[in-house]
Amino acid sequence: MSVYPFRLPDVAAAVEEARAVARARGMTRFEWWIAPDAEPADLAARLREHGLTDDPPAAAMVIFSEPPAAEGITARQVVSIDELRTALEIAHAAFEDRPERLQAALEGLPDQWEREGVESATFLAFLAGKAVGAARSVYLDEPAVLLVSGSVAKEARGRGAYRALVRARWDDAVARGKSALLVFAGPMSRPILERSGFEPMFELRILGDDL
Repeated sequence: MSVYPFRLPDVAAAVEEARAVARARGMTRFEWWIAPDAEPADLAARLREHGLTDDPPAAAMVIFSEPPAAEGITARQVVSIDELRTALEIAHAAFEDRPERLQAALEGLPDQWEREGVESATFLAFLAGKAVGAARSVYLDEPAVLLVSGSVAKEARGRGAYRALVRARWDDAVARGKSALLVFAGPMSRPILERSGFEPMFELRILGDDL
């Protein structure tokens, strides 16, 4: 996940700068996440005027206590570059990303493996020995871990893989001295997270821009 701060008073200029940064990074799409206290108050409307379109909102959610485990599913951090590749493939298939985005991610695989477990970590969920889910943790300076990219193969959904990935990342967070998990949940993951004990804090509006 890339974050680029924009503090320009001119929304049109901010949009053009964002597009220039995205293109320079080889991106074909970016999203603008708008917090409840974002300024100007009509930012979403202004972004729509410049071609951005509404995506489903995301809820900022947090948990401070141990989430439940999932029976029949195991989840753990990847232990090899091959497992990291598997995690990327599962995530891109689950999110139905374009093939070129997966190819770009695979080209950066050696660099990501070098950083694995430092600023972030990747996890796999296994059902009957087969990898069926993937997710990542991002280690923040605060006493919390940000959960991102939780995904499960279509044929394995409803079996507890997502919950197992949450629990594995909680156990990892506790081992690192962290006391909370933070996540920005979309419509699919929010019900699962609420059942696991996550509490909503606020909602983010999301507008996307296909370059």
